[in-house]
Amino acid sequence: MPDESLLTDDIRALIGVETPLGSVEVAPRTWRRAVEVYTGKAPDHTPAAGEPISGYVIAGLDTDYESVGMPNVMPNSILISNQWEFDRPLRMGETLQAAHRLVDITERFGGRFGYSLDFRAEVVYRDATGAVVARSGRTMTQYSASDARGGDE
Repeated sequence: MPDESLLTDDIRALIGVETPLGSVEVAPRTWRRAVEVYTGKAPDHTPAAGEPISGYVIAGLDTDYESVGMPNVMPNSILISNQWEFDRPLRMGETLQAAHRLVDITERFGGRFGYSLDFRAEVVYRDATGAVVARSGRTMTQYSASDARGGDE
């Protein structure tokens, strides 16, 4: 376990910085794949262009660009949560602009993982007017296995 915080000013300065990822299309193939994964059933129809669709498609959109990594501070990392938020329904055929940002970093001394850092990040999806349509968030915990309860190197 480190003797002091590993959250340097350089790492803290990353909070709030937005990195453009490019455009993504809410396409029938992406929608179909997401619905099949999350419901276990193939959809029997494809929504028409402009029709509101289920939010499941956001999981497919997350695979349409190269992800921005978190700073590597600790040797191990584990996904601890995903969260989706929608300001309005996604619509079939629309093109959205995606941008990544680090929302927050917290640290914990002790617990199951020993000293750990939680990185909360999100991808923001905006429509052609620049309005936020949706956010796909995730929280990753970085830790050292040797510091974890019962951990080995």
